Amino acid sequence: MEELARHFNKAGLLRYTLPTMAMLLMESTYSIVDGLFVSNVVGKTALASVTIVWPFIMVLASLGIMMGAGGSAVVGQLLGAGKRKKANQAFSLIVLATFVIGLVCGVFGLVSMDQVVLLLGASPDMASMAALYGRIAFLSMPMFMLTYVLEMFAATAGKPSVGLVGSIVAGVSNIGLDALFMCGLGMGIEGAALATLIAEYASAILLVVLFARGKVGALKLVKPCWNPSILSRSMINGISEMVGFVAMSVVAVAYNLQLMSLYGENGVAAYAVIEYVSMLAGAAVGGLTEGMAPLMSFQHGARNVREKHSLFRNGALLTAVMGVAAFVLAQVFAGPLAQVFTGYDAELSALTVHAFRTYSIAFLLMGATYFGSAMFTAVENGKISAAITFVHTFILELGSVILLPVILGADAIWWSIVVAEVFASALTLALVLHFGCRYGWLRERTAG
Repeated sequence: MEELARHFNKAGLLRYTLPTMAMLLMESTYSIVDGLFVSNVVGKTALASVTIVWPFIMVLASLGIMMGAGGSAVVGQLLGAGKRKKANQAFSLIVLATFVIGLVCGVFGLVSMDQVVLLLGASPDMASMAALYGRIAFLSMPMFMLTYVLEMFAATAGKPSVGLVGSIVAGVSNIGLDALFMCGLGMGIEGAALATLIAEYASAILLVVLFARGKVGALKLVKPCWNPSILSRSMINGISEMVGFVAMSVVAVAYNLQLMSLYGENGVAAYAVIEYVSMLAGAAVGGLTEGMAPLMSFQHGARNVREKHSLFRNGALLTAVMGVAAFVLAQVFAGPLAQVFTGYDAELSALTVHAFRTYSIAFLLMGATYFGSAMFTAVENGKISAAITFVHTFILELGSVILLPVILGADAIWWSIVVAEVFASALTLALVLHFGCRYGWLRERTAG
């Protein structure tokens, strides 16, 4: 626990969160490689098919994300208060509950897949591929949830590098199996789904073994002690992250439906490329905030106002710098990235470059809402965190996706995320200014 309690300057905070950033970047990379194989080996219809079904998978997976984000804040505060035994019991209960939730969600996804892909707007050519990919993906849902939760808790335990190890195992397995199944054995989209399934099992099993053997810092899997309040606190506190993923999935469905109407399969395929590459920007910002959230929870439990202020200030500055860097890189590399994904189709490639350069303007501000929401979760104010996420995605982004193309024409759909980020950032700033002194993030002004 000494690692969690120490002071972090900007460089130290960056070093501490680097494994979490690398972990998310690795996860994003193997998702991107999946997309590259699907697009270049099977074609743009297959790429659009995966894009169509993915939001449904993430809606159900968000329940595991809720347990990981909310539970890590609860356990982090127990560690900060010096209650290590209770922290391990709570951690073990959350892990068990996550596995059970994953099983239930997996069964539900399997039995409903054929009907869901049609509701999501899949064309007849896309429906069979989307359903096949989705059914295989849901076989790994318990492991997908466990992997996410255990990676989050590795940072809470003061060992974020363990989460990175799990991601590397999953990433290397997935990329190697993509090449084997899709290129070597010609298994098409089924091979992509199987590669992901096997990779998720490998990562989850490794992390469970490490936690069970007590190899992950301050936390160890022990016999769980039934405590409904721990589960309810985790769910309430993590609801903002769940709302965020559900909202992003709903927005993705809206994008797909609008794009099918406005551009056909080319629009959905271009959006898929944008989302894959945007994962890298999201991974950098998300890795920073997820990596430092346990530190904030620990210091909140320890009532250390000075360290909370320092963490918040340094984290906010690093988040802003990452947003600017992501925007610049996106503008410079939009062309080459589109060529790698869609070079076989000139029209699709041109649409992708134009759309991505517009969409990436949002990178300048996207870290503000992510960072603000994560900090409210870290101090166990899930209501404010959920409110930020709900307004940002369900109201602002979804509203923009639906209304802007109607008012300003088809090309305006690529500006939807930019409009949403501007207003959501303003809301987040207002809430931080209002609550910042209460939580020790900001210093109170003194008269005179």
